[in-house]
Amino acid sequence: MRITGVMVQYYFTCRRELWFFSRNLNFDFENDDMLIGRLIHGESFERDWKEIFLGDARLDVVKRRGKLRVIEVKKSSRLEEPAKWQLRYYLYLLREAGVEAEGVMSYPEEGRSERMGLNEEDVKILERAFEDIKRVISLERPPRAEKKPYCRRCSYRDFCWV
Repeated sequence: MRITGVMVQYYFTCRRELWFFSRNLNFDFENDDMLIGRLIHGESFERDWKEIFLGDARLDVVKRRGKLRVIEVKKSSRLEEPAKWQLRYYLYLLREAGVEAEGVMSYPEEGRSERMGLNEEDVKILERAFEDIKRVISLERPPRAEKKPYCRRCSYRDFCWV
């Protein structure tokens, strides 16, 4: 069963969103937030842009300055913790491949970034999350909808609240 970085982010955001995503159900690629995010992503690291595929994961930007650096670009820090878990997942995959790297969460519109690493507690949390991700996406029906602060801007909102 493949697990992607987006799945890890959705797991830490909303299990229902993860379930829908795992079934390719009507993901709203024309959602304004998605379009703006792709634009920011493309413009923020234009000359340094590298896209690396590591298994089923697509790492946004990779630079080498001493240590390998993986940069995860997000439109805003609204979903900061789930985005950090997505980045930790990429660091985990690299570690499993024998490559030590550091991560950077970048929020170009907010003019800030944060360096991150991967510690043993993070590894344990991720490995438990992998098992639960498999459980969630194997469910016959989606988990119950839970009202969260970011629901109104979610591309899956119509599956939960209409």
